[in-house]
Parts: sequence; C-alpha cells; structure tokens
Amino acid sequence: IFRRWARDPEVARYMSWNTHRSVDDTLAWLEFEEASLDAPDNFDFGFVLKDTGELIGSGGITFYEDVDAFMLGYCLMKSCWGRGYATEAARRILDYAVFDLGITTFFACHATDNPASGNVLAKLGFAFMKDGMFVSSDGSKSYPRKEYLLRVDPSPSIEA
Repeated sequence: IFRRWARDPEVARYMSWNTHRSVDDTLAWLEFEEASLDAPDNFDFGFVLKDTGELIGSGGITFYEDVDAFMLGYCLMKSCWGRGYATEAARRILDYAVFDLGITTFFACHATDNPASGNVLAKLGFAFMKDGMFVSSDGSKSYPRKEYLLRVDPSPSIEA
C-alpha cells in the first residue's frame, strides 16, 4: 500500500488523507481500518486485479451525517488510472451496500480539478447536487469540489 499508492502525492492530492511519509503511516491507517471492521457505518475494501490478485487500491462507504447518506470513496495506484477499475470497484461496493446491507442512499464528491473521478460517478448514476468546498480535518488541504447523490431502488439489479 505504501509503495503502490499511499506515498504518491498525485494519488493523495485530492484524498481526505495526506501522503504517507513512511510505512509507519500506512501501518497506522491499517490499524485504524482493522479496528473499524465491525463498525456498522464504515465498510472498506481492498481492490485486486482479477488475473493476478495484485492489490491496486482501496475504497468503501462511510456514513456521512451531513447528508444522511453513505459516502463512497476510492483510490487507485497511478498506473491503474484510466482503465475502468475505479468504476468496476465502486459498482461492486454499491452492489454489496444495496443488496447485502440494504443501503439505498449514497453521497460522493470529487475535486473540481479531478473530472476523471466525476466521470466514474456519472457512470454509476450519481446526480450532481451542488458545488462545495473540501477542507481536510487537519486544515492542510482545501479545494473546490462537486457533490453528488445517488438513490437506488433495490428491486432492479445494478448492472455489472
């Protein structure tokens, strides 16, 4: 994780987390994720290539009180950008959330300067809500963002 994406400033540029400076940063994040495994409002997954099993990214959903919805997030190592992996992984997360957990309302956002992430959200059926502003919890990053909402009818299947 550290070597493949967490230390890459381009990957972390628009993420809520800062670039990991050392393997210890990544280990601390993994410990946090492990401690959250049984939380009813946080579901995170590793993304692997089907053919090789290579870990290429991570993502999931976390309950976001401000909009009373689960927020979808994802990141991939840079060499995997533009190949449809983010869309495929996010679609699987949504399928799991809807059909296994019964969650039907989702929120997502992307930096205005990162339209590729907006393309992923459009492919998943998210509808633009409004422009907003992101400020990281430590105040080290801020940028304009686009905010989206998706409400899913659980009766029809989300296309794979």
